[in-house]
Amino acid sequence: MKSPVQLFIAVAILLATATVAAQVYKWVDKDGKVQYSDSPPPANATKTEAKKIDTSPAAASTNAAPEKSLQDRAKDYDKRKADEAEKAKKSDGDKQTADVNASNCSDARAALREMETGRPVTRTTESGTREFMDDDARQAEMTKARKSVADFCKG
Repeated sequence: MKSPVQLFIAVAILLATATVAAQVYKWVDKDGKVQYSDSPPPANATKTEAKKIDTSPAAASTNAAPEKSLQDRAKDYDKRKADEAEKAKKSDGDKQTADVNASNCSDARAALREMETGRPVTRTTESGTREFMDDDARQAEMTKARKSVADFCKG
């Protein structure tokens, strides 16, 4: 004959695996959002609905969504891989654009500093000769450099 302790353990295990049903409440709050809870909704809820849900292991297996076919899972996998590749490609493009903008920002700031020093600045003409910039040309170059700094040095 079995000891009382073994009998008690057997009964406890059987009771622990018994079917459990829970009450779940669904309601719409004052902001129009759907809420779920195991306690009754507040009095100011607009729509309420109570459901009993069977949480036993047997019920969970019968209510489960049907398994996807191997072909569907393969298609999902291919789509995820294509999405990841596209995201990586976009990320690389964004990084290259950021690198070019950083370089252009540095160049624009250097040009602006050169124009703001007040020292005489020379430029090479189309014919290849060097000549000093007059005040109007310097102001035009400073305006162009400020615009370039504003365009490329964001953030």
